Amino acid sequence: MKIMLSFSFLFTILFMFTKHPLSMGSILLMQTILSSMICGLNLNSYMFSYILYLIFVGGMLILFMYMASVASNEKFYLSNVSFIMYLMTFMFFILYKSFLYLESNSFYKIINYFDQNSNYLINKLYIMPSSMLTLMMVFYLLFTMIVVSNIIGMKFMPLRSIY
Repeated sequence: MKIMLSFSFLFTILFMFTKHPLSMGSILLMQTILSSMICGLNLNSYMFSYILYLIFVGGMLILFMYMASVASNEKFYLSNVSFIMYLMTFMFFILYKSFLYLESNSFYKIINYFDQNSNYLINKLYIMPSSMLTLMMVFYLLFTMIVVSNIIGMKFMPLRSIY
């Protein structure tokens, strides 16, 4: 768990230094996998993390389709400066973890608090007063998805028309 949080922090730092859409997408995909694994380990059910992963991957596919239509022939070059920056960030991260081995009780108390209360929060959606609202939201999203797919299917147009 601690290692996954550390890698999540490292991917967040690396994401700030990237400029190419392909490298940003790959870091975002790894961050998505890590965050859904962390959510799955914190909760008793992996259903929420699976839904979270599917939503993120769907958004990533839309972003990839947009970037492929806008910058389709852009080459991916890894310059020496960016490689050194990635290497320095990784080395700083390793040194930070080795020199600063903390056993912070406050961090563990926060994680235990969220671990104890997360089961109640996820089950709260399906208890009777709010279950009708959840069911109505599911049907609304299903109806919206069907309407949008029917509207898009009538046009038979590409995402970006070439004039």
